[in-house]
Amino acid sequence: MNIMVRFKRACAVLAAGATLAGGLALLPTVAQAVESKNVQTKAASYKITFHDPYGPRGDKGQEKTTTLNTDDSGKLDPSTIPEPIVPDQNTKADGWSINGSGGPADDPNSQKIDFNTHVFTQDEDLYPNFAQINPITYNITFVTMNPEDIEESTADVMQTNSEGKLSEEPTVHNFDGYTFDGWFNENGGSRYVPGGTYNADTTFMAKYTKVTTPNEPNKPGQTAPVDNNTKQPAKDNNKAPAKDPAKKDAKNNKNNNNLAKTGADATAPLAIAAGLCLAAGITLGLRRKLAL
Repeated sequence: MNIMVRFKRACAVLAAGATLAGGLALLPTVAQAVESKNVQTKAASYKITFHDPYGPRGDKGQEKTTTLNTDDSGKLDPSTIPEPIVPDQNTKADGWSINGSGGPADDPNSQKIDFNTHVFTQDEDLYPNFAQINPITYNITFVTMNPEDIEESTADVMQTNSEGKLSEEPTVHNFDGYTFDGWFNENGGSRYVPGGTYNADTTFMAKYTKVTTPNEPNKPGQTAPVDNNTKQPAKDNNKAPAKDPAKKDAKNNKNNNNLAKTGADATAPLAIAAGLCLAAGITLGLRRKLAL
């Protein structure tokens, strides 16, 4: 019995020793794996290039570049970020982005970079964002002249908003007897298009066309309709022309001549017939006398 107990205790000691030896052998491998993992999660240093499109005098095309390197965590020190040069006094710098408003590929959806929190994961080129201190506006003038009196004119001046567009449509002036055809640019004659964008002061002229309408009906006591264009009695094309007295007398004389001619023509045949009858009667009488 004692022998069995001793044997089991010996086996347990041997097993514990083997386990301990195996664990000690694995310690270097585990340490190496942990160190390798730390190396992989550690960020590298990246090169960030800042492109300033304006030179010292604000001339575009004299680009200036500044290069900074991130730290091992992929961040830049905010105090080292360069300040871009603005083109004029009406413009201010508004941060940096990958596609800034001063860059070659302007992107209105581009987000400004917050250098306090942003982590770079690769080399990047950054461009400045610019904003206008006082947005530039333009005067858009709409001129209307009375078609009947060119000296009677009005000019409505409207200003564009910060986007170069009009916030409302111009007022159209109407005139009796004319239709409004639209607004046309005084320089090129192009038509005004609602919602258009302007980059300069522009003037538009109103254009009208005279209306031609059918003649008005006759008014009481009026013998002919009124022409709407001349306001004078119009010609009545359906009315028969007045008769000329001279032509009427000539026609009556012609009829009289025809009647006279007809009477003479009728008398001549009757006289001839009467003569023939008389000659026949005489001849018949002579024949009877000779027969006796």
